[in-house]
Amino acid sequence: MEVQNIRIDLISPSPLNPRKTFDVAALEELASNIEKQGLLQPITIRVAKSEDVTDLETGDVTPLPYSYEIVCGERRFRAISLLKAKEDEENIAKIKAHRKKSENFQTISCIVREMTDDEAFDAMITENLQRKDVDPIEEAFAFATLTEKGRTLEDIALRFGKSTRFVFDRIKLNNLIPELQARVRDGEIPLSGAMILSKLDKDTQKEFHEEEDEQCTTAMIRDFVSNSFMELSNAAWIKDDSDNWENGNFKPCSQCENNTCNHGCLFYEMNNKDSRCINATCFEKKQIAYVARKIQLESDHLVKAGEPLSFGKTVVIAKHPDSYWGEERKAFHEKTLEAVKQLGFEIVNPDEIFRGQCWYSEDDERTLKMIEDGEVYRCISFFGYYSPEFKVNFYYVRKEMASGTSAVADPKEIEREKINTQLKRNKEIVVEKSAEEMRKWAQEKPYCQRKEELSINEQLVFDVMVLSSCNSEFLKNLKLGKWDKKSDFVNYVKNNQADRTQWYRAFISECLSSNNVNFHPYLQECQNILFSEQYPDEYLALGKKLGDSFERKQKKLNERLKELENDNTEEA
Repeated sequence: MEVQNIRIDLISPSPLNPRKTFDVAALEELASNIEKQGLLQPITIRVAKSEDVTDLETGDVTPLPYSYEIVCGERRFRAISLLKAKEDEENIAKIKAHRKKSENFQTISCIVREMTDDEAFDAMITENLQRKDVDPIEEAFAFATLTEKGRTLEDIALRFGKSTRFVFDRIKLNNLIPELQARVRDGEIPLSGAMILSKLDKDTQKEFHEEEDEQCTTAMIRDFVSNSFMELSNAAWIKDDSDNWENGNFKPCSQCENNTCNHGCLFYEMNNKDSRCINATCFEKKQIAYVARKIQLESDHLVKAGEPLSFGKTVVIAKHPDSYWGEERKAFHEKTLEAVKQLGFEIVNPDEIFRGQCWYSEDDERTLKMIEDGEVYRCISFFGYYSPEFKVNFYYVRKEMASGTSAVADPKEIEREKINTQLKRNKEIVVEKSAEEMRKWAQEKPYCQRKEELSINEQLVFDVMVLSSCNSEFLKNLKLGKWDKKSDFVNYVKNNQADRTQWYRAFISECLSSNNVNFHPYLQECQNILFSEQYPDEYLALGKKLGDSFERKQKKLNERLKELENDNTEEA
């Protein structure tokens, strides 16, 4: 089919295209490749729908010039458009300098095809869904559109090499509100978690989005859903059947009229898998009462209010609510905390008095040894991510704050330690904010457009960048570590200027020994330039060895081709 060069300003993306997101960095890389090598594959377009313009006064009909929309190749079109924009800026400068205008990227190679909307959409779907990095939300939209056009799930699955279940699950993602779809695209919500959220109504999805506005895991989403719908099968007091704590205070869930499985059913056990509570107030009270009961069972070992944290005891811990918690969750936390306070036990914030959490289990030999040596302290926590959750934890004791019999010394020492930690953190915050702001400068300011020779400081910074990119073994010999924050690359460069050529060569070796050489011809050319100069005898020997091997293989293949041609002649 004929390839035509068509002006870019006459072409536009198609509104039918299910692909809506394009990686900016990848587009810029593609544009750079096209600038060097040219566009290797033309895009496919079709004539867009347009109407002639009629002058109302004269009645003259003026046909509009053809305009086109992209069927396949929007990513290539966008990359070319970036080059056109760059060229336009350069042309303005050339015109001001009375120089000739360039036309290199004013057009793009195209194949023009006559296609209906359905045919065009079909081609777009095929191109987009066969990519390796296909966006799951765009995939969901595409599959749903195909079903609207009469395709069955089985047809779609067969066409794109997926299972019918896969296609069905993807289509369910269209049920997500736009805010959650965006978070799936950004990687804040895993696909497995997105599938769970897609089954919720819009209001519950909005509630989740407002409460959980940061990175989420599937486990967090399951907890949210379980708590939101008050699933009794996941309620802590149902799963923990070690103590029949409900008697005397609450009606058992198995007999309660608020249990959905008791609506028109005589046998609770037959339906308990799907049972839910419909009384939020009662459900909340049972959650809090369960935790209080579990703590009371530990009363013989717990530190009472006002007592020191003696070794051999257990203390109740509660962290301050995080700033991003919703008001409802904060209120729930406060209710649980107040209920626990009424029991008369000491409650401490572990972050303020301990060194950090120990993640070994309670019966682990390492934990038992550290308990014996007074290195960890047994604690009980009562607040989970979405609901009260009784847990036993161990925290490392701060040696500088411990006495012979207690895990915590004078309260003033605790406060002093806390203030010193905050003073140190304040310095770190200043450094972090400064680095973040100047990182934006490096991205946005026109520094790289400067034409002057490198200043002394610029040369210093460049040398540090080169040195820090060298092989780890090379750096180790210099007593530097690529990932060691204590390694002072700046001072090393300042004090070892005479060794600059050494680390330049180490940097070259690192680049020419990487896997990138297999994919970039310019690096292969650099290898030839460097090693033909530095190791001429070995370079020539390698060339001869590979050349001889190439000739033998070529000769054998050509002989075989000749045999095949002779066979064809004899048969004719």
